[in-house]
Amino acid sequence: MADMFAEVAIVGAALDKSLHYEVPASIGSVLRPGSMVSVGLGKRTATGVVLSVSEVPPVLPQEVKLRPILEAKPPEQSLPEELVALCRWISRYYFYPLGEVLSFAVPFAKPEKSAPARTGGKMVCPACPMPAAADKVGGRGREILALLDEAGAAVPLEKIRKSVPNSAYWLNKLARQGIIHIEIAEESDELSFCPTGGGGVLELTADQKRALDVMAPLIDAAAFKPLLLYGVTGSGKTEVYMRLIERAAAQGRGALVLVPEIALTTSMEVLFRERFGPLLAVWHSALAPAMRRRRWADMLAGRKTVVLGARSAVLAPVKNIGLIIVDEEHDPSYKQEDRLRYSARDVALMRGKILGVPVVLGSATPSLQTLHRWKSDQYGGVVLASRIFGRPLPEIEIVDMKREGGRGPVFSFRLREALAQVLDAGAQAMLFLNRRGYAKFYICQTCGHVLQCASCSLTLTYHKKENRLRCHYCGWERELPERCPVCGHAALFSHGFGTERVEKELMRLFPQARPVRVDRDTMNGGAKIVEALSAVRSGRCNVLLGTQMIAKGHDFPNITLVGVINADAGLQVCDFRAGENLVQLLFQVAGRAGRGEEPGRVVLQTYNPFHYTIESLLKMDYDGFCDRELQSRKLLQYPPFTRLLKFLVTAVKEDAARAAARELAGLCRQKAALLKDAGVHIAVLGPSPAAYVKLKNRYRWQVFIKSWRSSEMQDFTESVLDAVKCDPAFREAQVTVDRDPSNEF
Repeated sequence: MADMFAEVAIVGAALDKSLHYEVPASIGSVLRPGSMVSVGLGKRTATGVVLSVSEVPPVLPQEVKLRPILEAKPPEQSLPEELVALCRWISRYYFYPLGEVLSFAVPFAKPEKSAPARTGGKMVCPACPMPAAADKVGGRGREILALLDEAGAAVPLEKIRKSVPNSAYWLNKLARQGIIHIEIAEESDELSFCPTGGGGVLELTADQKRALDVMAPLIDAAAFKPLLLYGVTGSGKTEVYMRLIERAAAQGRGALVLVPEIALTTSMEVLFRERFGPLLAVWHSALAPAMRRRRWADMLAGRKTVVLGARSAVLAPVKNIGLIIVDEEHDPSYKQEDRLRYSARDVALMRGKILGVPVVLGSATPSLQTLHRWKSDQYGGVVLASRIFGRPLPEIEIVDMKREGGRGPVFSFRLREALAQVLDAGAQAMLFLNRRGYAKFYICQTCGHVLQCASCSLTLTYHKKENRLRCHYCGWERELPERCPVCGHAALFSHGFGTERVEKELMRLFPQARPVRVDRDTMNGGAKIVEALSAVRSGRCNVLLGTQMIAKGHDFPNITLVGVINADAGLQVCDFRAGENLVQLLFQVAGRAGRGEEPGRVVLQTYNPFHYTIESLLKMDYDGFCDRELQSRKLLQYPPFTRLLKFLVTAVKEDAARAAARELAGLCRQKAALLKDAGVHIAVLGPSPAAYVKLKNRYRWQVFIKSWRSSEMQDFTESVLDAVKCDPAFREAQVTVDRDPSNEF
């Protein structure tokens, strides 16, 4: 019998328990919690993470024979113990298999099926000196040489493939003749940005100094404390972040900085790169596999100590963390809506607690949860009440679109007038509409049929450039039919509009406009986002048009006008947080105006000018809105005064989903009734069809659970899930848990 035993979680396995293995004497001295190992699992070899090592054999059935660990991975591939502890907490709190949680933290656990990943892209380089044979090259080869001559240097292979037909033949021919050669270029950690000119040390405002006086001692003391940095847009929160990171770095400690979206990561990278140089690593899900592996190793080895990233970076293995920052902490993008439904903000708070370090939550529009905890002294915090350099907040003008007439024009008279003034003055404008595509949906004027996705209960959005109708959830698409598929009449008309339509109308009204559109249709990679943002900063673009990707965090000093095309888009959402989300978005969008020398102006188009959310923006009174909203939440016993959890029941057949949801609701009520006798109060709401009752060919019903204590929610949900596993009523249905849901669809 072996002297030591290891408890191991299999990375990527949907197992609800860990496994035990014998530890060979040859590797016993190097194993610790977090070590990566190869183990036998059935007839295959799997990657695992050691959870614990003990000399006491596990208690197992007599017929179970322990297998030995096959191999210990190099120590540089081991997870920090605090990250293993965090993954174990995530698994329990969000009711998700530990092995699958670990797959989010280990980028190389699963082998690549394709060819070995390169560390860069291929570049086509001209020979030096150029051989005489180059003068005799004809056909498409001449076009390739012209591209190289125009660039004056190497050209990416992909660019030549797109520009020159049949390029493969000519590239091979030119290479054989020694006229060109193809090299593999190393990927760089740095992106190409226009300089900001802000690399120097800034004079701090009184508010910024006060924030540092409050927060920096917690870094020195290595003490966990959630801290709210509540600063109006343009108040200098980013400078406070960087000063705090410098404080941690002076003590030899690292920092983790989270932002809600990849687009914002690329925007902030230039500022952090100017300050922290080679110590900075950017981390998000869009990185190429080879780059992820290299940066992961750099973080573990301590070569990269400042990590800036989107949601998934909360599990990055930053060494010796002294500070965690969550920028735009209110943003719904921090919550993942599929698979592991976790909140990166809440996970960051738990990581700070495990490590014993302060966690700074920054926002101009804090979530009601964070604001409530700050006001009840559960969190510390500092307010940055004024913009830097004494710059005024933008002037807000509300336009009642009901008075504009017609079929709902894209631009009101006031917005057209304001755009003309800005463009004539050589300044820049931002146009915001949180809906992409050309038309929102198509409806038959004869029978009323709305064109919907074949797999989801969602309307199809029309994209004019491709002449396609597309589902923005599952991606299913079709051509726009000439006649209604139900009644056969040629009476299909578009309703509503998206960013593609706004761009077309902008170009029609303002030929001098040089717009760049930033939405998921145009920005399908980090390089395109960088190129778009650089065009704005350099002045090549004078109108930035987009969805929520441009709404927060970006700092463009020359933007003096923000136009909100349709401020009502978020009011129709079936969610008790709809008002909160809309107000936060509008305040963030408005805050993009007037961040330079010139004052800013916001023109907001709405059909509901007297709605309390719009009135809050007009007064720039976010606190007043929050006080009103918190009173309503307390009366209705919604979060942050209670805890909420959603059981999502899905099935291929609608009847099966409905029946399983009813069975689940009955089971929950039985357990809640038993707990009530013990003084534990659990409320069961539903069952009800989800707002989107069909997605990706699965029907969806839901049951909501409300509790007044987190621990009671934990125990209740565990008991329900244990019962579901053994109940034949759920054979045709799948039950998924969404704890602290961010929406109700």
